[in-house]
Amino acid sequence: MTAKIIEKTSLREKLKIYKDRTHAAKVLADMLEDLIDKYTCLAAIPNGGVPIGLTIAGMLNIDLGLMIIARLLIPWEKMRGFGALSSDGVIEINWENVRRFNIAQEIIDEQLRSARNKIDEMLRRFGSRIADISRYKTIVLIDDGIASGYTMLASIKSIRRRWNGRIVSATPTGFKRGINLLKDIADIILCPNIKSTIHIRDAYINFPELDYSQTEKILREFKKAYPSLFIGCV
Repeated sequence: MTAKIIEKTSLREKLKIYKDRTHAAKVLADMLEDLIDKYTCLAAIPNGGVPIGLTIAGMLNIDLGLMIIARLLIPWEKMRGFGALSSDGVIEINWENVRRFNIAQEIIDEQLRSARNKIDEMLRRFGSRIADISRYKTIVLIDDGIASGYTMLASIKSIRRRWNGRIVSATPTGFKRGINLLKDIADIILCPNIKSTIHIRDAYINFPELDYSQTEKILREFKKAYPSLFIGCV
């Protein structure tokens, strides 16, 4: 299987094209409209994917859940990671970064423990109800961008091992190598802005860091505005 890649060629290699995550969500929503139906749900990846997912869900009136996953961070390079851990135990390690940054096994173990703690906190803050995804035919994984691709890779593998349907990876921007990592596991990769630079923030004018408290707040507001759309953890 090789994923179908949907992009906007006019945005290829462009920088600073989105005002903020809300603007990026509107671009994604327009591109997603022909791919969704009543048997589709969105799965937003905290923290950055949540405001994008909530905006799209509200615009398209589509069910939304959360994909609970935590990055494995390089302690001395906080903006870089070397993999991801999903809430159901899928681990994906970027061994290239492990070698490049000389990451010892004890650091890997430490970051796995830290990731499990983050997952526990997200489940406590955002709700631990597990959604029934069996009724859906398409799941659209949403994040604010793809860098190395390992967070999205672990997310897709987590869903693949317990559900058999079409998986769409949808992000406003993506590093070309990270996109290529997903080609053999996603069904569709939707990314309007594919570029040769790894940094997600390069595509945004305003790109504030989000914490769990902010995510919890906007999720609570979404549930009040659209009480029937939130389905829980995917």
